[in-house]
Amino acid sequence: EQTAWKEKYYDVVNRLNTLQSENQKYELARAMFIEYFYVGPEIISYAYDFANLAWQSEKLDAEGELKDELTKRLNRIPAFFKNYNKDIDRKIFEACSPVYAETVDPSLLPDGFAENWQQQCIDIFENSVLLDTTKCRTLLKGWGKKSVKTLQKDPAIAFAKSLMEAFGQKVYGPYAAFVEQESELMTTYVGGLLEMFPDKKIWPDANSTLRIAYGKIEGSAPHDGMKYTHYTTIKGVMDKYDPENPDFVLTDRFIELYEKGDFGHYLQNGDLWVCFTASNHTTGGNSGSPCIDAEGNLIGINFDRSWESTMSDFMFDESRCRNIVVDIRYVLWVIDVYGGASRLIDEMNIVQ
Repeated sequence: EQTAWKEKYYDVVNRLNTLQSENQKYELARAMFIEYFYVGPEIISYAYDFANLAWQSEKLDAEGELKDELTKRLNRIPAFFKNYNKDIDRKIFEACSPVYAETVDPSLLPDGFAENWQQQCIDIFENSVLLDTTKCRTLLKGWGKKSVKTLQKDPAIAFAKSLMEAFGQKVYGPYAAFVEQESELMTTYVGGLLEMFPDKKIWPDANSTLRIAYGKIEGSAPHDGMKYTHYTTIKGVMDKYDPENPDFVLTDRFIELYEKGDFGHYLQNGDLWVCFTASNHTTGGNSGSPCIDAEGNLIGINFDRSWESTMSDFMFDESRCRNIVVDIRYVLWVIDVYGGASRLIDEMNIVQ
């Protein structure tokens, strides 16, 4: 039996380690591309939305899709610029680009990226037609060959296109092959654990599946001198109120209800809870998940983790890892008292 195990499983860990060391540059390049392209400077992914118009205009026209694409781009302009700040985005570009250049293997970057990104930054933020809403609308509404040439020469679109092409040509294929090989080796590895240690509890691979995490409502003391209570209240919302900061603006009605103390029957010990923390293990994708009690009643909606819980994808520490849940009573107060939609409350079975 041990001879058979040796033939099947002896070198699987070494093969996994070798595979990882040979392909970590692709794994890192993929992660950095996602961070830089999609959640870094906003102009990059926005500009790439115009790539089809720049390079596939004739095809779109032949397939009868050109008009729809132009309409989409026109409609995207006000939505994008509603909360866009060009100066801030430029600073983000200037901060993220050198990190991308220094972190990703040079062979996996667009040609000349490290040497040219500073000049490309200047060209984009000073010359891109996409950042001039009037010119961009005029270009799209008067679409023609001149419009195509303008977009093909646009520095923002060219920059975004070069990033996507480098990723597609240099990173995507090797990374996909790496993941496939890794999956095969992990199947062998886990199979070995199940066969050789039949009494051992093996973790389930529940990624992309429905799951239930068990825990209890509790605060935490993640490090010396720091202690978190297990809940926050509406007073904390008011404490953060700042009419000059769009992230912390409150409506007049909200302030009026707070000052009146009009919280309906949603109080607990004289306070309207807003959020609470619990020792459930959460990961990316759990936002919006129901939080239920032992009787199956909905008591909140999970949406975040505490700062000290960001490492819980790799190591769950029940003493400090806490998920954050919006209390369902606060949700009901917003619907019922603040929103005046008591008809929705009437449709629910409220357990008190």
